[in-house]
Amino acid sequence: MIALPQTLRIFPLAELVLFPEVLIPLHIFEQRYRKLLADALADDHLIGMVLARAGEDERPDDVYPTGCAGRIVRHESLEDGRSLVVLRGTVRFRIRRELPYDVPYRVVEAQALYEAPVPAEHMRPWRSELRRCVDAYMGALGGETESLDEIFAKQELERIVNYLCASLPLHVVERQSLLECSTAEQRFRRLCDIIAFKTAEAKLGLDSSRQADS
Repeated sequence: MIALPQTLRIFPLAELVLFPEVLIPLHIFEQRYRKLLADALADDHLIGMVLARAGEDERPDDVYPTGCAGRIVRHESLEDGRSLVVLRGTVRFRIRRELPYDVPYRVVEAQALYEAPVPAEHMRPWRSELRRCVDAYMGALGGETESLDEIFAKQELERIVNYLCASLPLHVVERQSLLECSTAEQRFRRLCDIIAFKTAEAKLGLDSSRQADS
């Protein structure tokens, strides 16, 4: 189990939701986030990724309260001061309150949200059900699923679910709703429901990428 400090630097973005064990690239260029990155690299290498609501304006309620901490696993400094970073999602968290730190970025008191593992007896049937859902969806979109063969064959179910939550063409609010699921089973069920709905849309020739209500 990964320990999460109670005090966490947060990085709000409007189009990105991080999931545990998923890798994401970041381009750091704003001065306040250059400072955040420098402080994270000098400390615990953790950044709390949170989804910004539309019209973010630095209020405590302008971000969704559930986020995911990311550990810096790769960092490249560019000559002009910008940085390229890769984060690996570690553990979900809920923001308890925002803290009045004297830094240009935002700092919160965070509560880690740990999840029980999927019961062993559910692994095989759930994996098969999810694969059928994904194959049907990609087939309706005219895509291929061979690239998923190794992931489904070798990864644990929780990692497969989180990878699909991050990589399938879902609206960002749908991704956030998946992150907010309190258990791996709940996230699995919701993901299957979303995929089934989008499959039906695709078969009807509707635009499955249309904006969801926030």
